[in-house]
Amino acid sequence: MFDGTATEQTTSMSNELESICKASIKSCGYLEFDAATLASMTPEDAAQVYAAFGSRYLLKLPSHEIAFQEWLRIADPAVWKDLWEDQPDTAYLVSVLFLQDFVGGKQSGAFLICDLQTTDNYYFTPDMLLEKESTDFVEAVRERFLAGGNMTVEQAITVEMSAGPMDIWHFAYLRNVELDRAKKAVASLVEDRIIVHVPKAEHLSSFFDVG
Repeated sequence: MFDGTATEQTTSMSNELESICKASIKSCGYLEFDAATLASMTPEDAAQVYAAFGSRYLLKLPSHEIAFQEWLRIADPAVWKDLWEDQPDTAYLVSVLFLQDFVGGKQSGAFLICDLQTTDNYYFTPDMLLEKESTDFVEAVRERFLAGGNMTVEQAITVEMSAGPMDIWHFAYLRNVELDRAKKAVASLVEDRIIVHVPKAEHLSSFFDVG
């Protein structure tokens, strides 16, 4: 239950957010939010922004995600080109639908790489864990981690995958792991029948909603 004060604050925030959106569009032709604004937004705010502006405008990725994309440009240029070749000015503009992934203080929210057309995808969801083979493995790794033990790259990938969607590029960047080492870890996990790797975009629809 919300009292009158809470309702007034919510209305005020919506008005403020609308002003921010309109000012951004007037200034640069797309939606751009700083870290403080994103941290103060709720999923409901993101839905309202998408409903109001999503059909006409694009969203610029947050600064922390742009830093990742600039790393990707050097670390895996073929993948970066696959993602951004159609944006020659490298504005890093995406659908406003992705705003929901960055609000509410999600400073590490990511624009996950899951639809590459000319290079192999390394996108994973919990459904890509082979249940019979991986269950004991994941639980053992979690127990080891909670007990303060170190994890191998293979173990870290498996635990992160079990928690939700991820891609190997964000994994390598955020954990400071060499990209080649991370990809070799994926190959090892596939060989050991712990995970499934689906490199082609047209086959990934079995594991996430592309609609």
